[in-house]
Amino acid sequence: MRRLSVILFLALLPGSSAAIAQEKPDSPPFLGETLRFGMTILGGGRVVKTITAAPAELSGRPVYKLEMSVVSNNFLSKFFLVRDTIVSWIDPKSFRSLRYEKHSVEGKRVRDELTEFDYEKGVAQYDGEPVPLDEASLDTLSSVYYLRTLKLEGDKPIALQVFSAKPRTLQVEIQGRESLAVPAGRFQTVRVEPRSAGSGLMGKNLVLWLTDDARKIPVQLRSKLKVGTLVGKLKSIERN
Repeated sequence: MRRLSVILFLALLPGSSAAIAQEKPDSPPFLGETLRFGMTILGGGRVVKTITAAPAELSGRPVYKLEMSVVSNNFLSKFFLVRDTIVSWIDPKSFRSLRYEKHSVEGKRVRDELTEFDYEKGVAQYDGEPVPLDEASLDTLSSVYYLRTLKLEGDKPIALQVFSAKPRTLQVEIQGRESLAVPAGRFQTVRVEPRSAGSGLMGKNLVLWLTDDARKIPVQLRSKLKVGTLVGKLKSIERN
């Protein structure tokens, strides 16, 4: 279960030649949006995930602030308590990550994580230690939102350069299109599978369904964990 929170916030992400996609996106469709998900595991175990995106400031500069919270219900908390908060600040012009914070309680494991991106020096300060960025300019949460600004067409995978403890390449494969009903309604969706090399970012067989339109809202996810299959469905979409 140690990768549960990674799956939960990557649960919003689409391998041959790869299109390296990290140029400035046009007007993001997600600003002012709040997404609420209901997620099930272990039979009656449920997790509520809330994700928001809004304009904000970081050290006096304008940014996009992305925030996600994950909370387990009473049943699941008896076996595996989940209380996660993740915040990402990104530059509106370049869409590069500036700061990433994660505060997590997962079972008996409690961890705080901070990454600050210094592109002039080419390093990320990861929990106070410098780590080379290489080509990475996204964090785990911002990569989901960046993906939503791209066209998900054709049979070529999309390569995202993500920093999560170290630089990683996330390949997003487009698998097909289908109509899908979730508590928030019925949507035409595109089904994608994000993958990373080695033990990296993803759980096993993570599959995501995004709306097949300009907004590319994540409406469902499925991933196999050691304790069972995690299924998440969109419950509501709110706009400020």
